[in-house]
Amino acid sequence: MTMDTATLLDSLRARIEALQPAVQFEADDLFRCTIGTQVAVTGPRQVLLSAQAGTRKPKGGQTCSDWETVITIVVVYPDTPAEAGERGTYSRAIQDAEDMLADIYAWSVTTVGVLNIEPNPAIVDADGQGFLISERDIFTQFERG
Repeated sequence: MTMDTATLLDSLRARIEALQPAVQFEADDLFRCTIGTQVAVTGPRQVLLSAQAGTRKPKGGQTCSDWETVITIVVVYPDTPAEAGERGTYSRAIQDAEDMLADIYAWSVTTVGVLNIEPNPAIVDADGQGFLISERDIFTQFERG
């Protein structure tokens, strides 16, 4: 398989969509991913994957096939009040971000062509329009073939 940034996004989308959220509201409450930056939020969460177009690593001593990119994972949640005794949207967003990252570490070491990932912490914040946004950048080095 030829590895490039678009292939990385496709592979990561499949991996995230295979995860089951720890807190589900209904049987089909899953991580639904869209590659790109704009989507209407349907359901309790929507995952958006995007990336910078890759570039060859500028550092000396590397091969011509070593490339790098930054992948961004944004999860959008309707910011609904918590039921009595239930976790709120903010807590679910934090847990989702940690669960996703744990699996992304496994993805990075089991996917041929992924050389290294360096994730930033996820930032979870309200957008002022009724949604809670979780966003994380992951610096990714890969072998482009």
